[in-house]
Amino acid sequence: MKGWRVCELDQKCAAYASEQALVDAFSEALTASIDPWGGLLDHAHEFFYQRGRTDIVALSPEGKVFAFEAKLRDWKEALHQAYRNTCFAHESYILLPCYVASRVVQWEVEFSRRGIGVCTLEDGAVKILHPAKKVEPLQPWLSQRALAHISRPTDAEC
Repeated sequence: MKGWRVCELDQKCAAYASEQALVDAFSEALTASIDPWGGLLDHAHEFFYQRGRTDIVALSPEGKVFAFEAKLRDWKEALHQAYRNTCFAHESYILLPCYVASRVVQWEVEFSRRGIGVCTLEDGAVKILHPAKKVEPLQPWLSQRALAHISRPTDAEC
């Protein structure tokens, strides 16, 4: 489809035992600065807010909040969750294993309509298949809460 970069189904596609394993691999790629956004500065797991829980929130060098919803299979649920995240995120993505991500191409219009991006991991690096639309969050105060969540020290740092 137009604008999509499709994964090749070969040894580059990793299988994940759990959603947490996918999140951990993504987190590792972000920590290693192997991301296409120019090096997201910092990130945190499980940002809880009234409408739900976001798997990963991250901060860009420009001070923008990114949200990522990870799913092993249920991309439709991830799409709904990612759309909810636009209330606080400047860009919102779903994260899927590449063998699943390559199949959602046929629903490109649904992602474009909502401004949601699709990304995956390939050879340990983040790959954007469909870029998210840059938006101004509807609830800037919630963006500030996400920033505070990203900035707070983890138990390991205390």
